Amino acid sequence: MRSYALWFLSASAILGPLGCDPDVGGGTCPDPRDPEVHYVSHEPECPGIDVGCAPTQTAFSDECGCGCIGPEPAACPDPGDPEVRYVSHDPRECHLIDFDCSWPQTLFSDECGCGCVGPEPEACPDPNDPEVHYVSRDELECQLIDFICPEGQEYMSGFPSACGCGCIGPEPSVCPDPRDPNVRYVSHDPRECARIDFDCSPPEELFSGECGCGCIGPDPLVGRSH
Repeated sequence: MRSYALWFLSASAILGPLGCDPDVGGGTCPDPRDPEVHYVSHEPECPGIDVGCAPTQTAFSDECGCGCIGPEPAACPDPGDPEVRYVSHDPRECHLIDFDCSWPQTLFSDECGCGCVGPEPEACPDPNDPEVHYVSRDELECQLIDFICPEGQEYMSGFPSACGCGCIGPEPSVCPDPRDPNVRYVSHDPRECARIDFDCSPPEELFSGECGCGCIGPDPLVGRSH
């Protein structure tokens, strides 16, 4: 009996290190105390369990169990917030649809769904407003032309570029009278005025607006001896 006991102790001493240990990786199991380690199950390999991790996390499944490693995803935009507009709450559907957010809104698309966050864009200036003067309603043309707003008017700013470009403010008092000998029109077309470049010789002064563009003042050549 004593010889059997001695044999059992010897065998245990030899085989003990080779026995099953829940941490066979020598301390390589993800630490459940780590705030970025999220176990779904501690059952080895987690048979039959589908681990779904956020895009910011990495899935693991081994002898330690299974789960996700990485920072928790940010909170979903609150659908009750008036500045949050969901297009879809289904991430799979979000991959199939195409949409844009109007400035100044920003687009989001993640595990929460997809949509736009931000204040509603301002409406374009009303072309029927007597103080709204469009030079062009074409976004691309507005990038190419240069124009001057008459005194008392301001350039359209703070609006989506798709609105177009022009000036906002009261109309100038009256258009320069083309019959006045001191008024010299270069063009009566504001769009053409935006594309051409000209100077007025003192004492003439340049004008450019809804009326067109040209020079006002006594012609510097009149009365000059030749």
